[in-house]
Amino acid sequence: MGSNGHNNQNPNEGAPASEVWQSLLAELNKTPLEIPDSWSENTSAHWDSEELSLVVSVPSDTGEEWLERRFLPLARIYFSETHKQKHLLIQRKAAAGIDDVLVRIQRNVYEQIVEPEKIVPVQIYLFRHWLPVLGASPFWVTTAMRQVSFVSKAEEEKVVKLISTRVLAKWTPMRYVQVSEWLKKDGYTSWFFEKVKDAYEDVPPEYMVWSQIPVAPHHLAWIEDYIKQHMDGASAAEIIESLLDRTGDIRRIKPGKIAVPDHYSSKRRTVLDLVSELFPGKQGRGLSDLVFQLEHQITRPNLAVTIPHYFYHFMDDMNANEAALIWYLRSLYKEDQGSEVELSGFKTLEKALGCGNRTPQRLIEKCLQSTFGEEGAGWDPIYRPEISLGNWLSAEYLGDFEKGAAREYKIRVRTTEPIHGDDEGYYNRLIKRLADDQASINDISDRGTHFRTGDTQKQTGEAQNDVSLINKQDTQYRTGVAQIQTEDAQSLTGEVQIQTGSSRNSEHLNNLNTNNSFNEFNNNHLNQPPPAQNDLYLSTDQHVVGVGLINIDKLLGFGSYKHNEKKNLANLIEKNMELFLAWIIRNHITEAKFPVRLAVKNIQEGNVTEDHYLEIARLGWSVSAQLARVNENELSMWGLGLDDGYEDQEDLIQSYQKLSKIAKQEIGKLRETNYSQLIENISDYDQ
Repeated sequence: MGSNGHNNQNPNEGAPASEVWQSLLAELNKTPLEIPDSWSENTSAHWDSEELSLVVSVPSDTGEEWLERRFLPLARIYFSETHKQKHLLIQRKAAAGIDDVLVRIQRNVYEQIVEPEKIVPVQIYLFRHWLPVLGASPFWVTTAMRQVSFVSKAEEEKVVKLISTRVLAKWTPMRYVQVSEWLKKDGYTSWFFEKVKDAYEDVPPEYMVWSQIPVAPHHLAWIEDYIKQHMDGASAAEIIESLLDRTGDIRRIKPGKIAVPDHYSSKRRTVLDLVSELFPGKQGRGLSDLVFQLEHQITRPNLAVTIPHYFYHFMDDMNANEAALIWYLRSLYKEDQGSEVELSGFKTLEKALGCGNRTPQRLIEKCLQSTFGEEGAGWDPIYRPEISLGNWLSAEYLGDFEKGAAREYKIRVRTTEPIHGDDEGYYNRLIKRLADDQASINDISDRGTHFRTGDTQKQTGEAQNDVSLINKQDTQYRTGVAQIQTEDAQSLTGEVQIQTGSSRNSEHLNNLNTNNSFNEFNNNHLNQPPPAQNDLYLSTDQHVVGVGLINIDKLLGFGSYKHNEKKNLANLIEKNMELFLAWIIRNHITEAKFPVRLAVKNIQEGNVTEDHYLEIARLGWSVSAQLARVNENELSMWGLGLDDGYEDQEDLIQSYQKLSKIAKQEIGKLRETNYSQLIENISDYDQ
């Protein structure tokens, strides 16, 4: 058992760091990474003080782009195969050792605020083939509808749920009134969702949201023509099988390249609908499986651009086309092309965004380099509202413009988010506090110890307002954090398959203050001394989200897991208890099938849910279940501070009153589910 209290059952546990690194390097040399031959001698490795991370030092002249975007993602995959509960960290050697320290401090403060694990996956197929069809505003409404309904399982054909316009607006760059207007309009949005009940009084309308990404209309029209050309003498199954070999050809068809029938926009259509129309009669299960496979290969739902929750802070400052341009360009990321895109004329962007012919030029002019900075300047780590789109994109016209010719230009794309103005002071204070901690800096310089998010929250005392040290480190702090890529930023900007798990998840999920930039309660308690043992809500000595409160074997016994699998899952759940409970709470509220199984799946895949579910989960199994049993009237009174006459429930009332507004609303929804009964069934404690 390691010093962190976890069982690390790895075959190479205890091996010297140099042996582990050389073995890993030998494996990576078999890949197309083209690792320099000198690395076998000019690199070194050591375990950090807690033996949780293998810290590898590589030559200082190693290219950051190649290191962060190509080498590190693949290296971590290979490393995790034999060291599942450990991390791989790469640092470039610095002359005095201090530069890498400052960069690492800055990186971890940045990650603590931005929290890149909290993401909204938006499939690349939607950006490439549905954004041009829908247009920016309905595109964002569509992605918000999928996010709010949380359609996550391919086995579920659709989800029916009450969805508020105001909630949808949270996940778009539009006001709720604008969202409401777009929901009333007919068109291709009906391929993604459909209203089944109107709103009344305080009850929002009910929508049916399909889980499967629909094949885009231009692709469906091509498939229809293909079937009609080959249906004589061939069965439907034979034609679909031949189409499976041509999915690459189908994906290369761009919007506008093929005529689409007018009636397509009036009703949702799938490949199966098409086959049923052209081959009437009963279709076998085998055919429907082939059709589903074809749709899956065309849409490739496992390839996604992952938008951090933090990005939605900036949505109020931009319109739908601006937000769409940022993420469309990010979806074009290729390893061999870096983060720059060269374009000729504005027609490409006009088609890509489904916008008017003057809109792309106006967008480009908003992010021209001359308007906000010098060419080659690094991204400002702090968001600057006066330059708007220029915080993410930097455009430059190429060559002299000749009248009558297409204007050529280059757009540099920022691959991380700036720090929001609301978090600027907190960001600077944390960096200065860590930089002023000479003992920590010396420790890192000598042993390469990695600052983790949890370490920053152990700092006590009042924050220092003087940030002169930060201002002196202009080059480091102006170009460092925003350019530093993390393993999550790989999926953020790349056409890459979403990897299951995250090397930082154990740090992130075991940290009670996971939402410092979002949650007022946590911000107000960052610098408080350790909680008293008699404080039920905050005490670290009593169970909040604790293993001892439930019988995990009973919980997993509801499924058909094998014994060994159940044992492995139990270990995984114990290490991610807070997040696991948050997923169960969410699954009950969203009426997902098999909530426990779905929670297990999300833990295995390293997914992180919304803040309000994590907030409720921090109350623990017992407290959250007790609150779910309280009737609506009592909760309303507690929320207003009218808690006289409930002396025996003071701790429960205090827990409820500390919740955010949205978390309190979710507690009300939780009451309508069988969540409390689930907790009773698996309890290992006397109430």
